[in-house]
Amino acid sequence: MAEEHPKETTLDRLIRILGAFDTDRPTLSISALARRAAIPLPSAYRWVDRLTAAGLLERAPGGAVGPGMKLWELAARSAPGTSLRQAAMPYMDDVQAVLRQHTQIAVLDANGVLVLERLSARGAVPNQATIAGRMPTFTTSLGLVLLAFSRRHVTESFLAKHAAELGAQLKGSWHDAGPATSGVSGTSGGAALRGNAQNVVNPTEAELRQLLAEVRQQGWASVDGQIDSEATGVAVPVLSPEGHAVAALGVVVPRSSEFRPGLAPMLLAAARGISRALGPQAAMPASDTVFPQHPPVALPDTAE
Repeated sequence: MAEEHPKETTLDRLIRILGAFDTDRPTLSISALARRAAIPLPSAYRWVDRLTAAGLLERAPGGAVGPGMKLWELAARSAPGTSLRQAAMPYMDDVQAVLRQHTQIAVLDANGVLVLERLSARGAVPNQATIAGRMPTFTTSLGLVLLAFSRRHVTESFLAKHAAELGAQLKGSWHDAGPATSGVSGTSGGAALRGNAQNVVNPTEAELRQLLAEVRQQGWASVDGQIDSEATGVAVPVLSPEGHAVAALGVVVPRSSEFRPGLAPMLLAAARGISRALGPQAAMPASDTVFPQHPPVALPDTAE
């Protein structure tokens, strides 16, 4: 049974409760919620009663609970990705109308690649991305583009935090919910990997830095069959006026797609349109200000 932490605040407990839900566990029994939030079961019942009364949680059939409509409303109204999604949607629609596969936009936060929006078509190639879910950073075109074109201290901070993952087998923890649940008993382990992702090994630091240099040189990233063996992912950066990545715009298509030669030019044109739509003041600022979890790091005294 979970024990109360004597020095924790009410806000600490609330953050753990709301952070217990993720894309693979959108609803939880109250006992499961208590375990994942590391709070005693009687406290969990009291919290559920209060949060459902406020509309922040909702009860599902069978006694489970999940995030409520009020929570979605508050998040949608204030989320930093809202303006980016609104600017991107017309251009994503245009790309999706041509490809009829998957078109998606994502940002980098301290825990990885966070997918803001995904458009898909019936019968499209498999794709493990989900809206408000995370994708692996080191083995996807979205992740490589975001690391390659972010401000240097953002990239270095991210690599330092995730150094243990480099050269190691991909684990399900990339799908976890992020800082609200990290380090809490019962929340680690992530989602079960599906498809080809079960056998993927992240690049070493040296291999990754070489990949990022190549991505910066050509202006886009392409990854074949890493996460899903049938698919190719291609992504380009959406740049701020200063030339740093605000987001990554990507597609997932069959490896045999007739559109492959033209994917990068199509996406680059769409990304430029999104950047213009955000305006000269960049409605979505650079990632180190949108996601301040990236602390400044000491950089070696070398040229970029």
